[in-house]
Amino acid sequence: MVGIRLPLSIGTGPSSPRTITSDMISPPLSPDFNFDSDALTSSTLPALEYISHKLQQKSLHVTLLVGRGQPMPTGQAADLVVIPVTELDIASWKIFYRIVEKGARKFSLGQSWTDALSQHIAMRIKNEYLVEQSLRQNEILFSQEGLTVLNVDRIYTLKRRLCVLAASQELCKKNPAHEEKYISSCVSLLHKTITNCQGRPFSPAFFHRIYQNLPVSDELLKKVSIAYKERFNQEGIVMPKPKSKPAAPTPARREIASRTPPVMRAGPRVRRPGTNQSRPIMMHSHSRAPSRAATPKRGPKTPVSASDVTPITRNEWNILMGPEFHQNKPMVTMWVPSPVTVPVVG
Repeated sequence: MVGIRLPLSIGTGPSSPRTITSDMISPPLSPDFNFDSDALTSSTLPALEYISHKLQQKSLHVTLLVGRGQPMPTGQAADLVVIPVTELDIASWKIFYRIVEKGARKFSLGQSWTDALSQHIAMRIKNEYLVEQSLRQNEILFSQEGLTVLNVDRIYTLKRRLCVLAASQELCKKNPAHEEKYISSCVSLLHKTITNCQGRPFSPAFFHRIYQNLPVSDELLKKVSIAYKERFNQEGIVMPKPKSKPAAPTPARREIASRTPPVMRAGPRVRRPGTNQSRPIMMHSHSRAPSRAATPKRGPKTPVSASDVTPITRNEWNILMGPEFHQNKPMVTMWVPSPVTVPVVG
């Protein structure tokens, strides 16, 4: 009778090299990691695989940008963003559109994908900057032989969701969880963006400058900033600090201010009546008044007659000149020549 030797179980023997250690177990994924269900849901994977397979059969490869304006898919065309990055000619575009339409109908994606593609044709020029920023971000959601799907720029998605939230304030008052869902999704998008930017926070002015067709208020940015700091214990959006009002003066300061003599400043020179009107008025609002020592003294006035001097000087003038000054005047006579008589010899 031949005995059959059974092999030992793997990992049960004392000298088995196949024992499982803790180094073989990968760490758990971050709670923020998922299939980015904000942009794509798991139900769209079979449709994307079908579209990729059909494009591969047609020897085509198309790159798409996909994003959503709301945290959860709604099936509305206005909520979904689908932008083809690959430039296609008319024939290739028709083939691609027909494949997407057939895949959406077969896997019950609805009309949102085909409607979003139709809207992109009308807004191709406006989406140039969005395409550039999304390609720079390069966040791959799906990639196979015939199709690559990239996530839309997170800042664009964040601003778009804040715009949707601002338009639904009445619903937020009735259902506060609606606002919390939007703010939480914006915080997640902001955290991924800051992580890619080496941990540098943003300023509110950045959100006002970029994608200006999506205006957001400082109030909503402040809510996102507060929620971000509560979750990650760091600044995500650095909001400007409110200006502090000047403190009211204390009674001691008021008493010192009342004792301090006011500073006298030279005001404008006022024109007095009777002065020369042709002289301009000099303004000395910031300069000091000239001192008397630097001002030259006016000299005595040269008298012309006795009426130009004071009574005391008038006597001196009369003594100096004497009464003969006006009486002994030389007589001035006019000489009139008479004709000279010439004798006539006849």
